[in-house]
Amino acid sequence: MSDVFIAGEVECLLPGGDALVKASSSKALSKTYLVRQGVPGDRLLLSATHKRRGIIRASLESIEKPSRKRVNALCSVAAYCGGCALQYLHADEHAAVKSQWVYDAFSKVMTKDSQWLPIQQMDMDDESLHRRRLRWHVGCNQHKQVILGFRGYQSHDIVEAERCMAITSELDVLRKSLQLALRGGAIDLPESVYAVQLSDGMHVVLEYTGKCMMEVMPDISWQGMSLQYWCSDKQGLRPLNKPVHQFSDKLPTRSEDIAVYIGPDDFVQGQGHGNRVMIEQVLAWSEGAKYVVDLFSGAGNLSLPLAASGMQVLGAEVNDGSVRVANANAKRLKIPAIYQQADLFGHFDVSPFVGADILLVDPPRKGAKKICNLMNRLLPKKVILVHCDVVSGGRDAQAMKAQGYCLQALRALDLFPYSGHVESMSLWTR
Repeated sequence: MSDVFIAGEVECLLPGGDALVKASSSKALSKTYLVRQGVPGDRLLLSATHKRRGIIRASLESIEKPSRKRVNALCSVAAYCGGCALQYLHADEHAAVKSQWVYDAFSKVMTKDSQWLPIQQMDMDDESLHRRRLRWHVGCNQHKQVILGFRGYQSHDIVEAERCMAITSELDVLRKSLQLALRGGAIDLPESVYAVQLSDGMHVVLEYTGKCMMEVMPDISWQGMSLQYWCSDKQGLRPLNKPVHQFSDKLPTRSEDIAVYIGPDDFVQGQGHGNRVMIEQVLAWSEGAKYVVDLFSGAGNLSLPLAASGMQVLGAEVNDGSVRVANANAKRLKIPAIYQQADLFGHFDVSPFVGADILLVDPPRKGAKKICNLMNRLLPKKVILVHCDVVSGGRDAQAMKAQGYCLQALRALDLFPYSGHVESMSLWTR
C-alpha cells in the first residue's frame, strides 16, 4: 500500500493471534494496524500491506525495542507457518492472554456472582497437550521433492519443517514415513492427508479431488500404533486396508472410562487431554440432572459420558453420519442415549427438546444464535454452552441474556497451545 515505514507499539494480542499496533508516526495512514509476530510492549517498524474490512494490515520490518515478554520462536518456521501465532510470546503469558480473550467476549453478561475460571498455566512440553488431529497438505520443496506440511500464513504455499512441536510425536513420525513413500511413488499423490490419533490407533485419510486408483495401501515403514488407511475421492470414502480396524476414544464418566468408537470422518477435539477436561467440567455442572438434551451432539463426545453416568440423553446433530455413530455407540455401551438428525441452523421441531434439566450446546465456529434465541421455547433448567470461537461465543451470550438467562460460570480452555485459538465453556440458569 505504501513505501512509508510506520513506527508503533503493540498494545495487545487479539483472538487469532494478530497484534494490535498503535502508530506513533505522523506519516501513518491509520492510528492502528494489525501485524503478525508482535508481542505486547514491542516497539516495531511496519509497512502497510493491504486494507480489509476497514482494518489495515501490515508486515513486520524490524523490532526497534523488544518487549520483555518476547522470546525467540522455538519452531524454525514460525515466521512462515500459519499454525502457531503465539510462538514469540513467552509461554508464561499464554494462559493470561487467552483467558483475557474469553473474559472480554463475555464481559457484558458477567455479574458479580458469575464464577470465572481462567486457563491454568500448562507445561508446554507435556505431549498430552499436543494436537492429535490435523490435515497436512501436499506440495514440493525447492528441490522438487514431495513434502507434507501445513499452509503458510495467508498463503497456499506448503511450509516444510523437520519437526512440528505442536503435534504428537507419533503423528510427526507418521508424516515422515508417508513423505518417504510419496517421494518413492508408492502412493498415488493426494492433495492432502487427514490424520486423527485415538486411544488405540490412528485413522489416516488420503484426500483426492479426482479419483484415486489405489485399492490397497502399500506397506510402509512404521513402528508406531495401529493404522487404518482410507481413501477419500469423488467416489466417496473407502478403506485401503482390510480387515478394517475400529478405533476408540477413551472418555471419562463419573465411575470409569468408556471407549467410544470414532470413524475417520467423525469430529473429535484436537487435543485428547483438553477433551477429557471439558467432559469432566460438563459432568460437574450436570450434577443431579436426570434428563439431558445435547444439540450439535456430533458423535456424542460430551453426552455419551453423561448417559454412562446415569442420565437420560436425547441428542440432535446436523450430520447424519455422526448421528448413526452416536446411536451405535449408545447401543453397544447399553446406555440411555438416543440421537436424531435435525437442521439446527434451519427449521426443526423443537418439541422433543423442551424442558431438559441440562441443555448442552456445542456448535461449530459460527455459533448457535438460532438455538440461543429459542430458549424461551426450549425452557431448560440449565444450559451449558461450548464455543471454539470467542466472537460467536460472546454473541450467543448476549442472546442468552436477552432470553432471561444468567451466566453462572465461565471457563476458558486452551486446547491448541501456541495457536491463536481458545475454547470457552459457560453455565447458564434463569
